[in-house]
Amino acid sequence: MKSIYIAATIFFSILFTLCSTHAVAQNNALYNQTVTNGQGNVILLGKSTRERLQQAPFDSWFDKNYADYTVDTVAAQRLKPLLQHKRFVIFMGTWCGDSRREVPRIYKLLDYCGITASQIELINLNNADTAYKQSPGHEEKGLNIFRVPDLLVYDGKHEIGRVIESPVASWENDLLAIAGKESYQPHYAGTATLGKLYSTTPLEKLAKDTQAIAATLKPLVIARGELHSYGNLLMQSKDTAHAMLTYCINTQLYPGDPVAWTTLATACFKTGDKRGAANCCRVALGLQPDNKEAAALLQQLDGQ
Repeated sequence: MKSIYIAATIFFSILFTLCSTHAVAQNNALYNQTVTNGQGNVILLGKSTRERLQQAPFDSWFDKNYADYTVDTVAAQRLKPLLQHKRFVIFMGTWCGDSRREVPRIYKLLDYCGITASQIELINLNNADTAYKQSPGHEEKGLNIFRVPDLLVYDGKHEIGRVIESPVASWENDLLAIAGKESYQPHYAGTATLGKLYSTTPLEKLAKDTQAIAATLKPLVIARGELHSYGNLLMQSKDTAHAMLTYCINTQLYPGDPVAWTTLATACFKTGDKRGAANCCRVALGLQPDNKEAAALLQQLDGQ
């Protein structure tokens, strides 16, 4: 209970001194924009087309993975009439192995089901530290895109479901569940649930309900690293307040994990909350006395 109190106290101490900043969506998003990333690889950014993926240098993996995928025709025949009036948005990264494997499979299934190009929107995200999982036009803004690929399924303007990173059963059966309005829970359901809360609930109210939120997420979050990664993404997006709240909730989900506390300590330090950082370091060291990162940060704090 003491560690939960520390996490809540830390968050309340910084809540009103932080503000979330988001890039403004651009109306002139570029299509089929190619850039060279930090690893020296050519990647696509922003709105794109399937035809561009079928050209060099992307065709080497797109064409192979498209050809190698075998559609489950029995399930796809059931799926076909359910998809005819749906709309699909695919967020991907040409730098991402999961996207390279799964996006060609998505297209092959949608081709089999007779889905037209006008029903599909393809958006490529960056992997640069300063624009991680963002597009030049920021089409991802407000959609809680934290893993790629992410296939969003719409009925009109309403999102009826999404497949995150990879299907739970298969593309055919996952989309059958979504289009048929059956119970469906994608991978990373905990993060998806938290993201929905962030988009619909004021930050101040969330900060008061962290224990209830943690209880809701507990059966959904698969490991400490899930919210750790989400918090990092929010930090990189300069949504500092939600990132800090995510780290705090993670310590409530995993109060005995020294890495969760060290992560929160580092985040507190970066936001100027030295007292909170020191408290978190002490919790981490109490759990893991040889935690070098926490010890070094606490020593740095004590010297200031």
